[in-house]
Amino acid sequence: MRTLWDSSEIKEAAALFNEILARSGTHPVSPAGPPGGEKVWESVYRGGQLEEELVSLCTRGKFSSAVLADIHGLPLAVHNGPAAVEVLAASASVLGESLEKTTRLLNRPQIDNISVDIDYIDKIVLRKFFIDKEPYFLMIIGPQHVDERAEVELSISYISTILKKR
Repeated sequence: MRTLWDSSEIKEAAALFNEILARSGTHPVSPAGPPGGEKVWESVYRGGQLEEELVSLCTRGKFSSAVLADIHGLPLAVHNGPAAVEVLAASASVLGESLEKTTRLLNRPQIDNISVDIDYIDKIVLRKFFIDKEPYFLMIIGPQHVDERAEVELSISYISTILKKR
C-alpha cells in the first residue's frame, strides 16, 4: 500500500457511497427542535431521542444524512439515509476500520475522524467517539464546503447524554 487511497477499505467505502448516492435523489432535511439552550427531546424513548438529535444535527449543519452506529456496525439511529439502515451502519463500520488502520499506519492514536469526498459536491465524515470506553461512530453526508466539526461535537455531547441515561 503506497497511499491511504490504495487501501481496499477506502476503495470499498468510496464505491459503496457512490452507488448509494447514484441511486438516491436529494432528500429534504426535516426541521429540528429549538435552537440553543437546554436540549428538549419530544420522544421518551432513547431511539427516538437519538433520531431527533440526528435530525437536529442535519438541520443545523445543512447535512443530508446522519447515521449513529456501534463498533460492530449495528445502527442505533439514522436520519434521511440514502440507503437501507443496515447498509449505512455497515458502511460506518468499514470506514471505522479504515480509521483504525490509519491511526496505526501514521502512529497517531488521537485521530478520531476520517473524511472521504464522494464527488465534487458531497463528502462523508465519520467521527469515532467513546462513551464509558465503548466506541461509537457518527457518520454524516453533507456538502464539502461545510465545516462539520462544531455541529458534530455538539451532537456527540447530546448523544452521550442520551446513551448514558440509566
